[in-house]
Amino acid sequence: MILVRIVLGILLALLVVAVAVPGAILVDLVSGGTGLGLCAEGLGACTTGVFAGAELLIIMSGVIAILAALIAGSVRFLRWLGRRRQSVSL
Repeated sequence: MILVRIVLGILLALLVVAVAVPGAILVDLVSGGTGLGLCAEGLGACTTGVFAGAELLIIMSGVIAILAALIAGSVRFLRWLGRRRQSVSL
């Protein structure tokens, strides 16, 4: 049961990181940085493909959806373990 809680905590931390990374890249670009290596010459000289934004959106949405599904599954499993433990102790 503790192992499931640890996995749940790791999944939640990964979800927070996945959501925060695009924001960190934007803040770095706006402040004159390289966007964490995304644009080596800065925002003014950054050349990206036509579908770069859509590709990033699809990848990030997929990662967030997978993490959310894993979190939901681990919460259900944790609830199932709790009910099982409760029924055994009665």
